[in-house]
Amino acid sequence: AFLGCSDKDDNSDTTFDNVNGQTLISFANTTSDLAVTIDDVGTVDVVIESTTISSSDRVINVTLDEDASTANTENYTILNTAVTIPANEYFGILTIDGVDNSVETSAETIVLNMDDSSTDYVYGTVSHTVNVYQVCPVPSDYFVGDYLIEQTSAQVDGYSLSHGTVVSVTAPTETQRVFTTTNYPTYCTTATMQFAINLVCNEFVVPFQDTTCRCTSVTDWFGPAITNETYDISDDTVLYVTFTDDAQSDCGTPAQTTYKFTKQ
Repeated sequence: AFLGCSDKDDNSDTTFDNVNGQTLISFANTTSDLAVTIDDVGTVDVVIESTTISSSDRVINVTLDEDASTANTENYTILNTAVTIPANEYFGILTIDGVDNSVETSAETIVLNMDDSSTDYVYGTVSHTVNVYQVCPVPSDYFVGDYLIEQTSAQVDGYSLSHGTVVSVTAPTETQRVFTTTNYPTYCTTATMQFAINLVCNEFVVPFQDTTCRCTSVTDWFGPAITNETYDISDDTVLYVTFTDDAQSDCGTPAQTTYKFTKQ
């Protein structure tokens, strides 16, 4: 989040800033998902944001980190590595198109690095990882609605999510479900977030996501399970989702955590 703002000067292009009067350029997020439909295509927009606007276009160059990336290049095309933030706008878009030549359900990665050599800006997040994986069509009303969530696995410093509460599961995309939860409510009561679950060809895959709660300066994340739970699109009455708790070993050893979802 960008903090701090100021009134616009009639003679300045800046509308708000927070780095000693300089423009902060950053990837809007550290990760994104490129879901490629089986035997078909997919697309994802990676957002680059600025804390100021300008009266002219600004171009931010992005490169593919070939050494860090694991996705096969036959499965995607990066349409614009020179990303334009249009005049009088805060955001620029880098678009990646995917095609299922050899995409697998287990995610491979595209790692992007922002050119931060220009002294015209201050830079925030300059690396972005795109998770590329195969998905199968899912009915729009599957695993959507009110669900009672209960942790059925051993607790890790208390419950990991809002155990024993009813959450509203929504579908921002065909193959993703999200709900609002409080993470680690025993000791981190203010950490509320949207918990995401991907539906990947009959498996529930929890993508890496910041828990917004940590024990040290290290970021504490949830992540994919060692063994994913499966689903049947003909029945969403009772479902189980397993994920890796404390994937970065911030508070302790990573653990496999399972939640039961019962439709209300």
